[in-house]
Amino acid sequence: MRHSYRRRKRRVNRGMLVLLLLLVAVFLVSCMAGSDPLWIRSVFGVDVVHYDTEPTLQVCEPDGEQAEQLCQMIGDLTSANSLSLRTFRKPSQAVNAYRDALLNNLLRDHYVLYTGNVLSTSSTAYSMGAITTLIPKKDFADEAFRYFGVSSPRHKDGELFDYVSREGGYTAPVQAWTSRVQVLADGLEETEHTFRLTFRLSDGDAISEQYRAVFVKREDGSCFIYTLDRM
Repeated sequence: MRHSYRRRKRRVNRGMLVLLLLLVAVFLVSCMAGSDPLWIRSVFGVDVVHYDTEPTLQVCEPDGEQAEQLCQMIGDLTSANSLSLRTFRKPSQAVNAYRDALLNNLLRDHYVLYTGNVLSTSSTAYSMGAITTLIPKKDFADEAFRYFGVSSPRHKDGELFDYVSREGGYTAPVQAWTSRVQVLADGLEETEHTFRLTFRLSDGDAISEQYRAVFVKREDGSCFIYTLDRM
């Protein structure tokens, strides 16, 4: 009994020591990083900045080049005719919400690359028959990182695209769509680490409610979408 108690006590002490070392490591990293929280995010995979509350450094032109690039990214998330977007508060939610949109963009823009005699022995791997279109999971992961900053997305079925784990990619019984929805920028603000874009969607006949997207800057000058909310 006494030996069992001592073993449990040692395990508790080891756990407390590991927790203490982790806290010290985070503190030291924050000291070394100084005012560069994006560096901490890249190391630990966590955010240490409240991006929504950063003070505005400048107000940008809503019809400028920067706004146009950000609107294009939002436009890539729209469906064929809907004036509604799925909101999210963290990038991992965004991957699940826009899995089909990202895969559709890949299929639309690189149709020849993904379609044809891609798989010669797929008829036994896919219950619906032979696979003639396959988007490798790496390509989807690259899109998830590009749009949402997620480097290791979970691979699973979407609403339209199916994930075929044996073949390591996505396929769909549908053709790629091209959205005719336009993204209309209402305003753009820049902070130290972000751009905050307010916008509406239009199909030429109707205009949606207003949305706000927060884009986090990368060191290479690109951005990824961090949050998306209705105003």
